[in-house]
Amino acid sequence: MSKEDSFWFAVTGSVVWIAATLFYAAFAGGLIEQAFWFYVLNAALVTSAIAFFFHLTTRLRRLSHRRRAKAALAFSAPGLLGSILVLALFKTVMPDLPPESLGRYGAFVVVAYGVLAVLALERPVRTA
Repeated sequence: MSKEDSFWFAVTGSVVWIAATLFYAAFAGGLIEQAFWFYVLNAALVTSAIAFFFHLTTRLRRLSHRRRAKAALAFSAPGLLGSILVLALFKTVMPDLPPESLGRYGAFVVVAYGVLAVLALERPVRTA
């Protein structure tokens, strides 16, 4: 994977992570964490958005299936590092959320990037 590819995957991953985290910060206390099903729906939608933008970036960069693992690493690294900072400074970054939201946000991040890893490691379909 070229340095330019790595740059674009990192930029796209950063933008997607920032958007997802801002959405979580804005709506977690009032809507997302009010009911389990809202939380599950949010996690599914955000995970789908992360996967969509990863696949969109792979298509735009014309990246082969065998190089997607490195692309997923470049895509997810800024989000994972940012999430570590958010988790470490949770009360400062998201002061309006209750303490149990710390674990929920952490689980949200693990699920989203875990699905991305599975998708990146997926084998391409062989045609006959």
